[in-house]
Amino acid sequence: MQHSLIFKSFLLNISLLLSLPGFSQKKQLDHSVYDDWKSLPEVSISNNGRIICAIIAPQEGDSSLYIYDTKSGKELTIPRASKYTLSPDGRYTVALLKAPFSETRQAKIKKKKADDFPKDSLIIVNNETLTFSKIADVKSYSAPTELASHVVYKKAAPKDTTKKNSKASADLLIIHNLNTATEDTVRNPKAFAFNKFGNSLAVSVEPEKKDTTDTHKVLFFDLKNGTRKQISGEKKEYKSFSFDEPGTQLVYIATSDTSKTEEHLYDVRYFSISMDSAIVVGSKSSKGLPENWIFNENSRPYFSKNGERIIIGAAPKQRPKDTTIVEFEQASLDIWHWQDPFIQPEQLVRLKNDLRKTYSGIILPGRPDEFIAIANENMPNASFSDEGNGRFVLLTSTRPYELETQWETSAKTDAWIYDIESGNLTAIGLPVAGRPQLSPSGKYTTWWNSKERQWFIFDNSTGVTNHLSKDIPVNLWNEKHDTPSEPGAYGIAAWGKDDSFLLMYDAYDIWKVDPAGKVKPVNITLSAGRTDSITFRYINTDPDKRFVELKDQLLLSAFDNNSKEAGYYTLKLQGRNPLQKKELDKFSFSSLKKAKRADIFVFQKSNFQTSPDLYITADYWKSTKRLTDINPQMKEYNWGSSELFKWTAFDGKQSQGILYKPEDFDPGKKYPVLIYFYEKHSDELYRYFAPAPSRSVINIPFFVSRGYIVFTPDIYYGVGHPGSDAYNYVVSGAEALAKNSWVDSENMAIQGQSWGGYQVAYLVTRTDMFKAAGAGAPVSNMTSAYGGIRWESGRSRQFQYERTQSRIGVPMSDSLQLYIENSPVFFADKVNTPLLIMHNDNDGAVPWYQGIEYFMTLRRMGKPVWMLQYNKEAHNLTQRRNAKDLSIRLQQFFDHYLKGAPAPVWMTRGLPAVEKGKSWGYEYE
Repeated sequence: MQHSLIFKSFLLNISLLLSLPGFSQKKQLDHSVYDDWKSLPEVSISNNGRIICAIIAPQEGDSSLYIYDTKSGKELTIPRASKYTLSPDGRYTVALLKAPFSETRQAKIKKKKADDFPKDSLIIVNNETLTFSKIADVKSYSAPTELASHVVYKKAAPKDTTKKNSKASADLLIIHNLNTATEDTVRNPKAFAFNKFGNSLAVSVEPEKKDTTDTHKVLFFDLKNGTRKQISGEKKEYKSFSFDEPGTQLVYIATSDTSKTEEHLYDVRYFSISMDSAIVVGSKSSKGLPENWIFNENSRPYFSKNGERIIIGAAPKQRPKDTTIVEFEQASLDIWHWQDPFIQPEQLVRLKNDLRKTYSGIILPGRPDEFIAIANENMPNASFSDEGNGRFVLLTSTRPYELETQWETSAKTDAWIYDIESGNLTAIGLPVAGRPQLSPSGKYTTWWNSKERQWFIFDNSTGVTNHLSKDIPVNLWNEKHDTPSEPGAYGIAAWGKDDSFLLMYDAYDIWKVDPAGKVKPVNITLSAGRTDSITFRYINTDPDKRFVELKDQLLLSAFDNNSKEAGYYTLKLQGRNPLQKKELDKFSFSSLKKAKRADIFVFQKSNFQTSPDLYITADYWKSTKRLTDINPQMKEYNWGSSELFKWTAFDGKQSQGILYKPEDFDPGKKYPVLIYFYEKHSDELYRYFAPAPSRSVINIPFFVSRGYIVFTPDIYYGVGHPGSDAYNYVVSGAEALAKNSWVDSENMAIQGQSWGGYQVAYLVTRTDMFKAAGAGAPVSNMTSAYGGIRWESGRSRQFQYERTQSRIGVPMSDSLQLYIENSPVFFADKVNTPLLIMHNDNDGAVPWYQGIEYFMTLRRMGKPVWMLQYNKEAHNLTQRRNAKDLSIRLQQFFDHYLKGAPAPVWMTRGLPAVEKGKSWGYEYE
């Protein structure tokens, strides 16, 4: 509570101290606005396009569910709804109504027991009438993928009022019929699953040990006919339920193994709707299961699309722990070996997944107790063609090349095709220079060879490999690639039906390619993209459809690389005038959804000056209708504008960036400038930024609202001198900007995080033109960072310096001088700019000691430097409370140096450990 009072006091003081004389009637953004600023994180549309649903979510507080009927124009908003499911036919929306945020917060403050927390509810909306019913005290709910008539929800069983101090000891699973409101109840549910269409449900029951009235069992519910059947009844744990799509077949695993070992032995159960009970179709004695292999808790069976195969994982039985030595007398260590494929930290990060690894095979329901082994330890990864129905399986392994990932980024993969019908195994390549992928129907395998900068294709039937893209006369590799590694491809957009053709991207256009190589590639966007510098990309508006057909009209996103405008085009694969412009405007578009059986689209639209809202169009953007106004308060605040700013860098090359000016900009005044950078940002000219607590970088609208100009320059890189490259573009851009009379060139600052933080740390060793600087998680010493670990992934950092973002391009053993020249810590004596570092002790990307090295060196030299270390925090802050704190300190730091505001206590005398948790140092002396 004390922290909250100090925070509120700070907001009042900062508003009084930092208000600008002569300011317009519109308010400045302050730190109190964040929580209620809203977004639209989840949007849905029914198959017929009649019903649209969306969650309207504040950054902190109670969300609401918005429902709109496109037929009647009526709408409904339900406060506190946080999760919902819209039935595909549009009849129902089911939502979880959360307990009020304020009440839950108070329960946390009072440290109430879980059972005493305020309860959630279930809301069932009839979308045809926009009326709803409410079911109280619900813990959670679940619905099938294609919600039709049933949902299930969990709630606590009522307490036994005949017993003193009785507590709810069990959960109830309630099966609710949306059409009739009738319910069925299962006590002590352990696991459950619907089929895709919600006409079948399986539930396992595992009673509490003291419950003598119930038994272990699996229940099958035929929801269409309203019947239930017990299909297993042994004292076992049942899990991993999976239906075929129609819901007529069910597979799951079961065990009676109660040992305390890490791995348990399971068998595989199969049930068909025509059977009385489930049968065992897989066990440790199954024919074809390799010796000492088992089905375990990670086997997770599922049906192929047509339901004819059960695809399931099996694995060698793991070695048990050594129990001959008591645990407290066992040595605890990690042994690093120079020939290990992965170093120990990476092995430890991967350990959980490695222990869960299984190798895919097939069980045929008609051939129980027989396992068709496909993947194995030498060929561990299996991709089944045609959604599991197909003849071919792609097997891959990267294991022979794992050691190289310490310094290498180019993909190498051993690849094989396994023919299920014949049992033949054919090597595609040992290795293939890329990551192979199956075509949807399984006729082909494709991969991008980054060294040759070409697509290749393998015919899975004939075993013939061909160049797929050799007849396309333009580059299919990323032409903006600027790291010392091989460039990636622009990608494959889609495949045609039956793998008859595929669509591929270049930088701008889309090509139709014959996988058999008999027909020359055709630019189906008619080179309009390259001619007009517009990038076209295919949008799959039906996630259930795996391919495109010649009769289809495709929707394309469009981005104008010059004007930065965005929008949509349509493309027909045959006929005249195939490419049609529908919308291109000074906005960003996102969250587009199309009704499956109607040409109705719902989407979000925004730009820097316009909050994202929900829009619909039923005539391909000839007209649109805005449905929501989620941030009306935005009109009350001094906001800003965005514009492209172009200049010539020191090396004579042209560059560009974005200039953000306050809404009340007056060219007769001078404005302080904040420069933020990270690679390139100019394509974000029409991006919206919500006022939000900073996870690591400045919030642009916040500072613009308060009278700053913010500049985000693009940086172009070569190899070997990333620090100088940043200087070339950032400093030249700052000098070009400073030529404007409305720029206060004496009050400019820079700020960046991670790679941007490194560049800030470097730039202040090269120039004194900036009044202040903020560096988040900066690498300060490349010679020590090179040999460090990215702790989140456990990977060595060497690949980053030699091949990717750090762009040195060579091992340190080949050119130590380059690593020294690019390391700010060795030139700390040249720093005269006050520097604020944020580097957190749980940073998994840039080792925490990098920030410490720079801080300690600058401190030793008597340079003004501060370091914010958020406890147990990551590379970017994850805790909202910490982000709010950082936002305050960033504002105080830059306001002090660029606006002459007083310095707060944390800057003037620090915050001693004895005051930690008692004071935050926001106040002014």
